[in-house]
Amino acid sequence: MTSLTRRNLLRSGAASATLAAAGCVTVASPPARKSLGLAPITVSKELAKDYAGTLRKVGAMGYTHFGFALAQMDPRIPPGPPARDIASMVRDAGMQVGVVRYGLARPGEEQFAEAAAIGASIVAYTAAPVFFQGGKLGTTTRAAFDAWLPELGKLAQQARAAGLRLAFHNHFWDHHPLDGETPLEIIARTYSPADVAFEIDLAWAKLGGRDPLALVEKYGSRVVSMHFKDVAAARGPDMFSQLVAPGEGDLDYATLVPKLDALTDGVGYVEVDNPADGLAAAETGARTILAARGES
Repeated sequence: MTSLTRRNLLRSGAASATLAAAGCVTVASPPARKSLGLAPITVSKELAKDYAGTLRKVGAMGYTHFGFALAQMDPRIPPGPPARDIASMVRDAGMQVGVVRYGLARPGEEQFAEAAAIGASIVAYTAAPVFFQGGKLGTTTRAAFDAWLPELGKLAQQARAAGLRLAFHNHFWDHHPLDGETPLEIIARTYSPADVAFEIDLAWAKLGGRDPLALVEKYGSRVVSMHFKDVAAARGPDMFSQLVAPGEGDLDYATLVPKLDALTDGVGYVEVDNPADGLAAAETGARTILAARGES
């Protein structure tokens, strides 16, 4: 920008402010951008090399929220940076602390206390462990699921006591019936939305045979968070190989996003499970969602 152009802008801005103060004109503020989050798995390789630097790059893409884990899912996995340090880096990068994730490697009450201390409001529960304990990923019995269900209720009570909401995250298996009801339906029938909310992953809903938009519409205000990723069926029969960034698969995000924005205030998080280049996937996802909102 030339000094002349900059000077003209400054003059016009000062004139507008003067007129507004005199009651002669109303200066409209630009509309606030809608929130957009990023799930950490998308850039996990980059975070391992430079956490703060990666977050700064993510913030520059238009992301407003960044979520992260409070503990590992398996105690054998080395822990990442402390949650309070990540929260500080997130804010330094110009973003807000988003949905944080419960892990199995630490007591729940410790994690909820930490989540509240760093300013989080939602803790996501990634998956019911019973779907990993059978002979095949994503399979269990109704009896095993029913036996696990009270554990979810116990965690929901702990979350509420800490001033937080617990949100259950769906995978493809959560849409396959167990003796006539899907796991998601069982949870929704057993617990009130105030106790257990939902974080709906659009791609896993699609791979589970559900219409993602209809699913969000069905559960309404119970949906407090979403994961935005895409499904590219042409990549082969393996579900995990089909998971790509929004805009690279078969889901019509240009149509989905405006409708989802009208249905829920829940923040959508771009998530790509195993991208070759995490920052490129994050950029593609942000560009797709922002374009769908007319904000690119």
